[in-house]
Amino acid sequence: MPNGDPMNASPTQSGPRSADALQQPADPMSVSGAAGSPVLDVTFKADGLFRLRSAVAAYADELGAGSEGGDVVLVAHELCSNAVKHGGGSGRLRLWRDDRGIRCRVSDSGAGMTDPASRGFERPSPQIPGGRGLWIVRRLADVHISTGPTGTTITVTMATTGGS
Repeated sequence: MPNGDPMNASPTQSGPRSADALQQPADPMSVSGAAGSPVLDVTFKADGLFRLRSAVAAYADELGAGSEGGDVVLVAHELCSNAVKHGGGSGRLRLWRDDRGIRCRVSDSGAGMTDPASRGFERPSPQIPGGRGLWIVRRLADVHISTGPTGTTITVTMATTGGS
């Protein structure tokens, strides 16, 4: 992928592009293995979501997502769309593989979520428009949510059969 445009960022060889890239609250999902270096680490806004989907698809393939590549793209898109809609209009996505699978972390600077432990478990009514993003994500990935008044970070792990 060509350099220059953040949606076409090349894989990082020496870790994240900035020192704070993986400084997050303790993530119980990372206990069994060290997090790999993100191959995709980009900021986004609403007008970049289509290009972001394309970048995630390319890197999911590179990470060995195999037949689950579409699920990786769907999960990343739902999380990024939620960050735009509910988290201040923009966010940051990081994508990598570790010994548990493909990881996707989306952070925003919104006001935070209320009761994140109960969000996305019940199927939304078909009569209600929207509200399915986190419900979809929870069906496809293990989810860890860290939220507060200065933003939300959601880290998901998707087990894949495609190999590394």
